[in-house]
Amino acid sequence: MQLSEDGNYMWNGDEWVPVEKTVDAAPAAPVEVQAPAQPMAVEATPNMGAPVVINTPISGDKPAVNIAAALSVFKYGFIALGGWIVSMILLGIVWGLAFWMAFDSGGTAGMIIIVIATLVTIIAYGQMIIYPVGKALKDGRSDDVSFSYVDSWKTSIAGFIESIAVTIALALTIGLGIGYEITALSFLGGLGYTFFLMGYVPYMVRKAAEIMN
Repeated sequence: MQLSEDGNYMWNGDEWVPVEKTVDAAPAAPVEVQAPAQPMAVEATPNMGAPVVINTPISGDKPAVNIAAALSVFKYGFIALGGWIVSMILLGIVWGLAFWMAFDSGGTAGMIIIVIATLVTIIAYGQMIIYPVGKALKDGRSDDVSFSYVDSWKTSIAGFIESIAVTIALALTIGLGIGYEITALSFLGGLGYTFFLMGYVPYMVRKAAEIMN
């Protein structure tokens, strides 16, 4: 086999043809070294959805005790305390004047004064009950119903008017017993008055719910 001087061609008897070289024998071609490619920012397209992060709720993360609900107990406690303070100041003034005027006047005039003071006490008692309860009922509703301190007095007065026959009878019994020093009559009126006040609590709660509707 006859090769050319550069070794790239071979004479086959008719012409010079290129010599086929193996990969191992071939000289290594120069390799162009490129700089590391910079990270390419991929912009989201309509065909490429943005990555979606799915937050799976873990039941263990839910606190066993609802702190906000627990603190609301103190909220209604302060509401009740504020209403009670105003009402008790009013009752203190009413009964202070009532006893002073009743014992000073005596007889029928003293009895009337005691009756009036008793009726005011019933109204104030209903107001002290209904004010924090009305606030709680309002918070438990999804509509925009309101219930203010003045509304609590209105509710108590409305409930008082509906039960006025019973309250007047009890007030007269107590007043007659005190005015004429009849102990048994005073005791009977006081006992009835106690049971009346016990039933007056749920009655006023129902009345507040009716007014809000």
